[in-house]
Amino acid sequence: MRLFLRLTTELNDRLRTMTRYHGELSRYIDEALTASDLEAVELLSGDPGRSRGITAVISHSANDRLRCAAKQRGCTATALANSALKEWLGGKHAA
Repeated sequence: MRLFLRLTTELNDRLRTMTRYHGELSRYIDEALTASDLEAVELLSGDPGRSRGITAVISHSANDRLRCAAKQRGCTATALANSALKEWLGGKHAA
C-alpha cells in the first residue's frame, strides 16, 4: 500500500539519517504506524514546517489503522503519521 506523506522537516531529517546507516525508510514508517497507539498519540500542534513529500510503501494493516484512527480523531492521516513518527523516534530511536 502506498502512502504519500509530507513529513515535518525534523522527522524527515532524522529518518533519512537512520536510513543511511540501518535500512529502509518505508520499513521505519510502517513500524512506527504499527507500534504506536494511534488513538492516543499526542497530535503535533500547528505547522512545524514541512519537507517535500515522500511516498512510503506500508502494510495494509498499517494503512487501515492510520486511516481509521485519523477519521475517528478528525485529523488528517499525514498529521497523525507525523505525530506517530515523532513519538516513535522519541522512544528507543532517539537521535
